[in-house]
Amino acid sequence: MKMVLTGLRKLEIRPDLKTDKIEPGFVKTDVLCCAICRTDAKMWEQGHKDLVFPRVLGHEMVVKDQTGQNYIVWPGKSCGVCKFCENGRENLCKDMKITGFHTDGGFADKAVLPEESLIPIPDDLSTHVACFAEPIGCVINAFEKLFFKKNNRILILGSGTMGLITALYARHLGLVPLIIEKNETKIKHVAPFLSATGITCLKDTHGSEFDLVINACADFIAFCQGIAKVGKGGQISFFSGISKNEHIETNLLNLIHYKEAVVSGVYGMTRDHMEKALPFMQAHESRLKLLIEEIVAPEKTPELMAKVLSGKHLKYILDFGLRPDTSLTEVRQKSQPPGISLDDLTPQSLCRKVIENITPLSDSLLADATAKIDNKTKPLGALGRIEDLAVQMSLIQNNLNPEIQHKNLFVFAGDHGITEEGVSAYPSEVTAQMVDNFLNGGAAINVLCRHHDIDMKVVDIGVSREFNSHPGLIIKKVAKGTRNFAIEDAMTKKQMILALENGMTTFLDAYDQNPIDILGLGEMGIGNTTSASAITCVITGIPPAQATGRGTGVDDKGLAHKTEVIERALAFHTIDPANGFEILQKIGGFEIAGIAGAVLAAASKKTAVVLDGVISTAAGLVAYIINPAIQEYLISGHKSVEQAQMAALSHMDLVPLIDFDMRLGEGTGAALAIDMADAACKIMCQMASFDEAKVARSSIK
Repeated sequence: MKMVLTGLRKLEIRPDLKTDKIEPGFVKTDVLCCAICRTDAKMWEQGHKDLVFPRVLGHEMVVKDQTGQNYIVWPGKSCGVCKFCENGRENLCKDMKITGFHTDGGFADKAVLPEESLIPIPDDLSTHVACFAEPIGCVINAFEKLFFKKNNRILILGSGTMGLITALYARHLGLVPLIIEKNETKIKHVAPFLSATGITCLKDTHGSEFDLVINACADFIAFCQGIAKVGKGGQISFFSGISKNEHIETNLLNLIHYKEAVVSGVYGMTRDHMEKALPFMQAHESRLKLLIEEIVAPEKTPELMAKVLSGKHLKYILDFGLRPDTSLTEVRQKSQPPGISLDDLTPQSLCRKVIENITPLSDSLLADATAKIDNKTKPLGALGRIEDLAVQMSLIQNNLNPEIQHKNLFVFAGDHGITEEGVSAYPSEVTAQMVDNFLNGGAAINVLCRHHDIDMKVVDIGVSREFNSHPGLIIKKVAKGTRNFAIEDAMTKKQMILALENGMTTFLDAYDQNPIDILGLGEMGIGNTTSASAITCVITGIPPAQATGRGTGVDDKGLAHKTEVIERALAFHTIDPANGFEILQKIGGFEIAGIAGAVLAAASKKTAVVLDGVISTAAGLVAYIINPAIQEYLISGHKSVEQAQMAALSHMDLVPLIDFDMRLGEGTGAALAIDMADAACKIMCQMASFDEAKVARSSIK
C-alpha cells in the first residue's frame, strides 16, 4: 500500500502497483517505518515549489533491502559534478532531487531509492529511533558551521522535536543549552525528555550574552529575540526558516553589526551528516525514544497531518508492520526483538559449550559422606549447617576428603541506565569511585579477602569510566553501562551474550592458571538493586512492592518511587520468566550477566559457588533458569536485608549460611561463607571419628 498526495489536503490510500522497470543506480526496498516531518504536513496543507501531484511523501525513513540489511536514507540524489557536490556540500546541489518532493518517498510499504543514498545501520539500533537520522543530520550540519568551546552557553529557541534534538546534541558536544519556549503546555508535554536529560526549558530568560543562538522554530519574533540575546562576537545559526512576509527592524539587524555576530545559514544535510548521526543515536537511544509521540499504522496518516501542523506534538512514526487497530502496547511489544534461546547459539559458541557441559552432581558418595560426618565425635547433627556443607563439598569434589586450597572471589562492576529514573541515593559516579577503593585495598571486601586468604579480583564489565591497568583489575567491559530499562531493553542481544561470556572467561582464565576449589561472587554497581529486584519479580512472580528494598539507603519516598519505576518497567516489557537470556537482555545489568556467566562456568568445572547478597543471588537465579543443574553447586553466603533475596533463594531451594543483617554487597557475605566452607571441609577431613578417638558413642550426648 501507499499513501498518495493527490492535491492539497487530499491524501489517498492506494495499492502499491508492481514496479517493472527500475532505473540503473536505484534499488527497490521495503519501508519498515517512516516519520512524519512537519515539512510533510506543510506540503499536505500548502504544497511546495518542488512538489508535483500526485506524490508519495515521506523522507525520514528506515528501509530494508532483499538481503535483510536495514538502512537509513539520505533523502536526495545530487548531480555529483557541480562545485557543491565536489566540495562535500551536495545538499546545495542545484540539480538536487529530493525524495518525497521530486520523487516518491516513504509513505508506502515499498520505495525505489538511489542506491548511493542508502546508509546501513547497526542491528542493535531501534528502527523507530533510526527515523531521527535525517533531522539529527540537519542539526549536525548546523553545529559544523559553528565554532565553540566546552561549556559555552547556547540559547535554543523552540521546544519542538528539532529544538529538543538540538539541545541534546549541544549537551553531547559539551555545551550548556537553554531552551526558550513560550507555550507552557508544550513545556509540560516535553517534561519527560527534559527530566531525563537535565536540559533546562523556560518561558523566558533575563540572561543574555549567549555564545551561541540557534532558532529551532519558525517564529520571527523568536528569531529577533535571538539577535538581542547573542553576545558580542557570538554566533547565530539561522537553522529554521521563519514565517513568510514578516519584517525585522533594521535597528535590530544593526545589532549584528555592532556585536560582530556571525550568522550561519543552514539548509538540510549531506550524506556524511546522516552517517555521523548513527553513533549519536546509539549513544542516546533511550532519550530519543522520549521524542516519539506515537508509533502508528500507516492508515492513520491522514488524521495525523493536522496534529503535526499544530506544533503541540512530538514525532509520529508510521510502522508498516502494524495493523490499523494496533494498540500502543502491541507496538511496544513489536518494537522489542524476540528473546534468544540456547538453540539460537551456534554449537561453537562458548556460551553454549559451557551451559551444555554442566552436569548434576552424582549422589554415589551421598551415603558414605553422610555416614562419615555422622560418625564424627559429636552428637548427631550437632554442627548443624556445617555438616550439610561438608557433605555438599564432598559431592561437588566427588571426594570423601574435600579440600579447599584455592579460593577466588570476583567483584563484577558495572553501571546502570536505570539510575536515570532516580532510584538510588548515590550518583552513578560512585561505582567507579568504589572500584578505585577496591584497587587501593581499602574496602570491606579487601579486608575480608586478606583475612581469609582469598584471591580477589575486580572485573570491570560495564563501568562508565575507563581505568588504568592494575594487577587487581580484569578488563571485560561490554559497554559503559546498560541502558535505561524503564523505557528500553537494558542491553542488546549481542551485549547480553558478550557479558555472559565475559563472566565465563573471567572464571575459566583464572581456573586454567590455577584450578579453583571455591568461588565467591560480589558486585558493585549503583542502581543494581533495582535490576535485581525486577529480575526476582519476573522469575518468582512476587510483586514489586514485595521485592523492592532500599538498596543504597533510599528514604520512604525514594522507596515508593523505586517500586513505581520497577512496576512501570515490568509493564513496559513482555518477558518470558523461563528465558534467562531474555531476562538479562531486557532488565539485567552487565555485572549481573557477568556473575551469571561465572556461575555457569564454575559449575561446568565442578567448582563450588558462593553467592553473596540480593544482586549476586539474582544473578545466580538467572543462571539457574538457564540451567537448573547448577543448583547443587550453589551456596548462599548470607541473608541480606533486601527482601527480594529470600524469594530468589526460596525459588532455588537454598538457605543462607549466616545472618548478620548485612546489606553491603561487594561479596562480603560470600567471603565469610567461603571461610565456613573451608572449615566444613576441615571438619570432614581432620575431625576424629568415634573409632579413631576411641570414644564410645553413648558417651556423647
